Amino acid sequence: MINPEQRHPSFCVDLAFLASLPLFAHIPSDLLELVAHEHAACFYQDGDVIMHQGDQADGLFILLHGQVRVLNDGIFLVARNPYDILGELAFINQTVRNATVVAQGAVQALVLRTPLVERLMANSIFLRNVLFLVAEKLQEATTERAFRFRNELLLFREFRAHLSPEVAQRLLATGRQYGMPRFIDAVLLFADIRSFTERSATMTPEHIAQELNQYLDAVVSVIHRHEGMVDKFIGDAVFALWGIAPGEKDPVEQAFTCAKEMLTTAAGLSFGGSPISLGIGLNAGRVFVGNVGGEEKRQFTVLGHPVNLAARCESATKELQAAIVMGEDFALRLPASLFSSLCKHEQVPVKGAGLQTLYAYTSATEGEKGGTHELG
Repeated sequence: MINPEQRHPSFCVDLAFLASLPLFAHIPSDLLELVAHEHAACFYQDGDVIMHQGDQADGLFILLHGQVRVLNDGIFLVARNPYDILGELAFINQTVRNATVVAQGAVQALVLRTPLVERLMANSIFLRNVLFLVAEKLQEATTERAFRFRNELLLFREFRAHLSPEVAQRLLATGRQYGMPRFIDAVLLFADIRSFTERSATMTPEHIAQELNQYLDAVVSVIHRHEGMVDKFIGDAVFALWGIAPGEKDPVEQAFTCAKEMLTTAAGLSFGGSPISLGIGLNAGRVFVGNVGGEEKRQFTVLGHPVNLAARCESATKELQAAIVMGEDFALRLPASLFSSLCKHEQVPVKGAGLQTLYAYTSATEGEKGGTHELG
């Protein structure tokens, strides 16, 4: 609604000024005189709402001074400048306002009340002027949409570096914010190259980067094939998880199958002149996921005891002489056909987690009895 207190009685416009505005170009002089006589002059302070989304149209606004922000559902769309028109779509479409307009700084506007707008709309020249201005807005919106689409495409490409295209599409289809802080039931995987530090000590930086990139690209492809999310690289280590975008398959079985395929894939590659061997830790449990940080720096992270134990399981592969070590919460969720291939290690001291029952998988030692080991 037009606030009467915002009208300034001394503000007026002459016919020459009106005729210079694109909206009134070439309209008959009697209509121009009517506009000069019946317009409302309004002033708005910074932050004043000029029109509300969802309200009935009560006038057509012509911005004379200052700038306004146009919002849809609270999301900034565009700024409007002097001599732009506001609120015309509600009259053209015979609908309510489709956006909220807020003054940014001091704003001066010429307001044509609804009866006057309806009379003007009956004039073909005025209507042509309105449509011309709407067409300009559409062209501007198309350019802006193309710019935003390019930026969103770049962001989506970055997003796809974490997830396979199928899982990314599944997550996007839910409409859920990727970085929204929440708790999920997750399956966790840590993988590390054995003897990485010793091998890299004799290599050039370029050689390290080349072979490490080849390895990381290969294992990321494996993780994506099994619908896992690659959260981060920590040096040569890879941290992945399942549960961000739940699917139809069992994530525990997916992660275990993925881990075994990662071993095979890595063995076909070399680092520092020798085949790559991995240590992989697996665990499952309820964890916190989401973006953390401030306005200057935000990062997606995964937190919780199950994460720490998964990392400890990866470290335990050395002491237990196994390629894959998993926590009990993970192992007990495997189907019997896979669980039977594991070697149980009871009362294993794990730093920060006390005594744990861990399960190891190594084809060469399948069925071996477990023992007690101190895990750092």
